[in-house]
Amino acid sequence: MRWYQNVEGVEEAVFKNPDRKESKFWNEGKWHNFIEPLLPEERGTFIEIGCNAGLFLKLATDAGFRDVIGIEASSSRINQAKRFRDVNKCTYKLIHQKVAEDFDVHQLPLADVVLLANAHYYLPVVTFANLVDHLKNRTAYCIIVSARVRRGQGRALHYLEPPGVRGYFRDWQEVKVVGDWQGIEGLDKDDPAPRRQMYGVSFKGNLETHVLKDLYDATYSRTGKRKEYKYFALFPTLADFFKKVLAGEEFELEESSLYKYWRKRNPEYSSEWVLERVSYKKAMAEDIQKNGMREPIRLMRNDKILDGAHRLAIAKELGYKHILVRQL
Repeated sequence: MRWYQNVEGVEEAVFKNPDRKESKFWNEGKWHNFIEPLLPEERGTFIEIGCNAGLFLKLATDAGFRDVIGIEASSSRINQAKRFRDVNKCTYKLIHQKVAEDFDVHQLPLADVVLLANAHYYLPVVTFANLVDHLKNRTAYCIIVSARVRRGQGRALHYLEPPGVRGYFRDWQEVKVVGDWQGIEGLDKDDPAPRRQMYGVSFKGNLETHVLKDLYDATYSRTGKRKEYKYFALFPTLADFFKKVLAGEEFELEESSLYKYWRKRNPEYSSEWVLERVSYKKAMAEDIQKNGMREPIRLMRNDKILDGAHRLAIAKELGYKHILVRQL
């Protein structure tokens, strides 16, 4: 089975073109020249759609991203990706799934970066258009890497200008372009495996990145100054409850700090209602621990939390340095 990425450490890997190893347009060269210059400073969640053998997943891990996920439609490629991951003892997640019209981005965690590296032009126009629209509220940045290719029937165009990539991202903020997208700079001169009109471009989505500690401390301080029990007792209660849940401790929910908090805060609520609510929060914490954060913290313009105090507390206990928010 041929490999299309120059991965290290896999004995059975047979590369399609050895010259690509020394090229700025493929493999590590592509990463360093067309992807790395576009990465944000915040290194939370990195998702690659069309991850092939997973080279960029490993490089994203090496670059400091906390959670890394690859999505690949090909059975042979996903098997290669698993082999490469295991050989390098990496822990990133691999998903074997085709990105089609029924692809649900809500199954994925929110992302600091979503990458499609020489992948978008394999997607039908309607699939790529819908994907871009859905990603806008699910990621801080989307990076597209492309080069001149022959267009497949009904598929998205490779080039940058509308109706190419910029057309799909028309209502996003374009951040930066790198490369030779106009084909006039001669970046392929003397390269062993050149690619015409190669470029990388990043676009800003609707999510913003906040330093978690700053947001947590500001919110804790704000609630701590209020005399009502429901405000000043909430965050210490959440910290105690989620610390035990995320550590995998076994305990009776009726004896938990969160259950007692709700019984004291709203004594008129039935014990069944409170138990159901506490069970839901426990399941939410376990899901975030396993699958990542799938809903942003929603803030008002003054950075007061409108929705997401529990998710913020969970992220803090999981050791997140940054948190993705949606300013409303």
